[in-house]
Amino acid sequence: MSTPTNSRGFVFYGDSAQATKQTVQTVRTGLIIGAIITAIVGILMLSFPAKTAFLAGIIFGIFVLIRGIVRVVVGIGGPGLTGLGRTLSIVLGVVLLVAGVFILLDINLGIEVLAIVIGISWIIDGIATLIESSHAAARAFSIVTGIVSVLAGIAMFFLGTLGVELIMVIIGAIAIALAIVQVIGAIVVGRSTR
Repeated sequence: MSTPTNSRGFVFYGDSAQATKQTVQTVRTGLIIGAIITAIVGILMLSFPAKTAFLAGIIFGIFVLIRGIVRVVVGIGGPGLTGLGRTLSIVLGVVLLVAGVFILLDINLGIEVLAIVIGISWIIDGIATLIESSHAAARAFSIVTGIVSVLAGIAMFFLGTLGVELIMVIIGAIAIALAIVQVIGAIVVGRSTR
């Protein structure tokens, strides 16, 4: 049974000096490429939040449309469904299809609906966090998190499209921060094998 001689080696790639150098180069290249792509996405989101929100609206509309198609197909040909189950699946599918078409015809409507969906999910999550906070070890933190989530959800109802644009700006800022972290990671990985 051999013991590793290079404590700085990468476990899945072996521990020889050559394997370590190749692995470091691969990891560094991946981190740098990832950082560049992440930075570009972040800059675009920060520079054009309305356009990225518009793109999110299109994606949301396509998602709703596809879900509608799936529901209708399952309702028509899905095995093991009762008559009521088939009917509900088809009706839900048709509603989703119509909603998807309306969203794609008016992307601003899609963004508004997306804002409402995000708002509802944050409110539900906040209420759940508040209910669970009585059992949490960090009770005060859980209560604050729950309240912030509920307030953010309510704000999404009033902000609508602006709320989705704000989320795009926040995601853009996070993407740029991640790009910086990836570059730092590439530098650190390179130094660790010298």
